[in-house]
Parts: sequence; structure tokens; C-alpha cells
Amino acid sequence: MKMKMNKTFDNVSANTFQCLGSKLKDQGLAFEGTSGYLSKNGISTDYLFDVAAQSLSITNLEVGFPASLVGMNAEKVMGILEKAIEDCR
Repeated sequence: MKMKMNKTFDNVSANTFQCLGSKLKDQGLAFEGTSGYLSKNGISTDYLFDVAAQSLSITNLEVGFPASLVGMNAEKVMGILEKAIEDCR
């Protein structure tokens, strides 16, 4: 059974969000504006960036085939996102 994961990252400035977008683009993913849905290689999530609150919400994160074959799971993907946000700050 696939587990959905949610997390809100605080202190995410517009610059941090843009930087994260660049990192995702390197992986073949792209933010479509400040909210939307991302899906690639079995990893899917909804996202919402609130400029005023400087927060990024990642909701309904799911990891399935084929990403699950290489040992990826929701916790690992969230960890990668967290590190990318830290690197961008």
C-alpha cells in the first residue's frame, strides 16, 4: 500500500523557491507557478508556495513504480527536498 506524505517547509523565500525550481528542473521536473502537481518516474505530489507566509506545502506525496524499484520512498524524497531547500537558503 502506498503511503501519502505531507509536509510544510517554513522560511522559504521567493528566491529559495526559485532555486528549488532550478534544482527540480535538473531532474526533469518543473513548478508550474506557485501551486500545482508534479509527477515523474513514479513520484507525484501536489505543492503550494505561499509567498506572503514564506511557506512551501508538499501534499499527497506518493512514490510508486519505477522509483520504488531503486529504493525510493516518500521519506527519502522528502529528505531530498529538505536538503535542496536548505542548500537554496
